[in-house]
Amino acid sequence: MPNRGGIVAALVVALLVVAALAPAARAAEPGGGRVLVVGDSLEELTSPYLQRLLPGVPITVNAVGGSNSYQIFDLFQASYEPSDSVIVFDAGTNDDPEYPQILAENLTKVAQIVGDRCIVVPTVHGFTVNGVDNAGKNRVVAEFAAARPGTQTPDWAGFVHTHPGLMQSDNLHPIETGAGARARLIAAGIDRCLAGVPNAPVASGANEGAIPPGDEGQNGEAEGELSAPHEAFEAAAEAPAAGASTAAAGPEPGSRPIAEAVHFKLVDRVAVRRAQVEREARRRRVAAAAVAALAAVLP
Repeated sequence: MPNRGGIVAALVVALLVVAALAPAARAAEPGGGRVLVVGDSLEELTSPYLQRLLPGVPITVNAVGGSNSYQIFDLFQASYEPSDSVIVFDAGTNDDPEYPQILAENLTKVAQIVGDRCIVVPTVHGFTVNGVDNAGKNRVVAEFAAARPGTQTPDWAGFVHTHPGLMQSDNLHPIETGAGARARLIAAGIDRCLAGVPNAPVASGANEGAIPPGDEGQNGEAEGELSAPHEAFEAAAEAPAAGASTAAAGPEPGSRPIAEAVHFKLVDRVAVRRAQVEREARRRRVAAAAVAALAAVLP
């Protein structure tokens, strides 16, 4: 007959097994720690750094260069799974700044789908069009975050204005060093999401689209001046005349991408599968240890 001490020890081991297996079980449930990243060409440049910055975090990336917020919402719908805990909605750069409601509308739609899941929304640095900068888009980002606790807003716009030397000649895309820095901003937002840390608000005035005090723009703009556009903008089609067929109507105002589209799609399924294999291996090791412990104390 086994002694009482041995039975107690066996029960303790069994309880430890249950506790050790609990994280792996939670990982299979909705909101299991996965990260979904959707975006445009800026995300194409940023995403290759994210896995190195977030080792062990399963990340899926779906990015298409030149995409506006409507198109990035489509990428989100095509990629989103209930097991995603964090959504990086990297949008707004290719929206016409005269229509910040485009970004607001699509952020709202994402939030309605993901519920309480954490969303990372970088501030926007884009072209100035017809004298209109990106202040409206960034007000949308700030208002969205203020109304939704936990939303993270990495200040890419503020970073660009204080680090103009890390941008390409188009003043829209970062060079390699700038892309790495941008990835660190977004990775920090993801980390804060996963840790449940409140949003760190962006610096006051840093994302207004003007050169900050004491700085000079890449093309000689003085502080307080707006950066000039570096690429021609093709205006959206005129609204159709009364009675005209809607089928022949052009895209709605502000929906044309400002940057040239470069098609790209990356889904980091290798990282997802690696995380699954690691969880399964951990479960097997813990289960084997439990069996060995029970065999040692039971007849």
